[in-house]
Parts: sequence; C-alpha cells; structure tokens
Amino acid sequence: VCTYPTFRLEPVEVCASIGRAVQLEKPMATQLPVARQILEIAQSSKVSLSVISQHRFDDSILFLKRALEAGRLGKILQADAYVKWFRSADYYSRPMKGSWATEGGGALINQAIHQMDLLLYLFGPISEVRGMWQLGSLHNIESEDIVNALLRFDSGATGVLQAATAFWPGSAERIEVHGTKGTAVVTGDRLTTWNVQDDEEAKLADPAPLHQEVSTGASNPMAISLLSFERQFLDFARAIREGIEPVANGEAGYLALDTVLRIYHACKAG
Repeated sequence: VCTYPTFRLEPVEVCASIGRAVQLEKPMATQLPVARQILEIAQSSKVSLSVISQHRFDDSILFLKRALEAGRLGKILQADAYVKWFRSADYYSRPMKGSWATEGGGALINQAIHQMDLLLYLFGPISEVRGMWQLGSLHNIESEDIVNALLRFDSGATGVLQAATAFWPGSAERIEVHGTKGTAVVTGDRLTTWNVQDDEEAKLADPAPLHQEVSTGASNPMAISLLSFERQFLDFARAIREGIEPVANGEAGYLALDTVLRIYHACKAG
C-alpha cells in the first residue's frame, strides 16, 4: 500500500493483518501519534515498513554517505539544505493542497521533508530547532510557502534549512556540507562540488561522481528522476525477501516527521 497522505490507519492495519509489507508515501502521517501507531502495528505484526525517501538512493547521496563514514570531510561543522522552489497557483487550486488538515502543512512537510530526511540520514539527529515562516506569502493557502529553520545537530554541528514554493522560477535544491577538511555540495540529484584536502588516495578508491547536469523538481514535479524511486522499490523488495530493515524504514520516516513538526512548533511559538 502506498498512500499520501496517511489520515487513516485502516489500510496499514489491513496489510499488517494479512502479513503484507507496507510502503508509505512521505510524510508517513501528519501527526506523530498516528505515525507512532503505524510503527507499532508494523512491529507487532512483524511486517516490513518503508517510507518513500528516494533521494537516499541518488548516486550523490550514496557517495556522500560513504565519504562521511570514511571521514573524508573531517569533522562536520555545518550542514545546510535549500529548497527554493516554485509551484503555480494551479498546483494549489486543489482543495487539499497546502492545508493543515489534509497535508499537514506546506513547503516543509510536502517538498522539503526529503531534504530533512537526508540531513538526518547523513548527519544524525537534530537536538535543537528555531523557525520562522510566511503563511501564504504568494499562494492562496493557509500553510507556509516560505520557511526558514536554524538547526543544531546532536554532534554539535549547526545548519540551516530553507524551504519555499514561492520563488519563481525555482532553483535546484541543494545540500551544502562543510567539514574541517573541505566542502561538498549536492545540487538536485548530483554532486556538483567536492573540494577536499588530502583526498588523493581516497579518490583513487572511490572517486567523487561530479556532474553539472542535474534533475530537479524545482518548478515541475514531473521532472523528478524515477531512477532513485526504482532503487528504493528494489531495496524494499530485498528487505522483504531477506527479512531485514529497508534503508528508508519506518523509524526514519517518523524521525523526519518529528523534526518537521518541531520546526512548525518553533515557528508558531516564535
């Protein structure tokens, strides 16, 4: 079952009751109690649970994950994500789009939750958030189409997340990483910058897959590459077959949702 968004538990309960694995679109829910119930249903029924986070399977992220684990960037000082996209009035003309009740929010929970997932996947949990938003700055919606967040990771690194659907004509999303040994930038689905000190030996074993042509949904959701979706589906199938956790499991989906909702709370609380 692949649902978006998840308002009801019944589809998950039915799948779990007959031993069928469950893969959910992001966000896995719009409220944490519902997300927690989904996790508990999957765990108690011993079925595999995955949340769509296809960018974990981009070549750029696969490389960056390996490079970070090998310490090639040194100690991470700063990790930022920018999703400065554009969506038309037609995109938001559907009643569900941009509403709190159905989508749970706007640009952050719908578009930039992917980059939030990547920040958590690559750099670990976020201990502190501060936020500021604009509600319906360009579009006729009740939720945010511009949001800015300051982040502090458990590791001590700091970061920025900016998300918008109000910036015409839209720019390719970026993740920028700064460590004590250098800088890496992922633009769209590609690694576009890899400037790292004393990296010659590591480059021979695992060269940086640098590209300048990128795939992005900055102004058109249909322009997003399908390759990484295919890789995630194959990983999910392997997890089911071998009885192991998928790369993008339910706990990862829960953590991304939790961090997004913490940013929303910070925005509301000032």
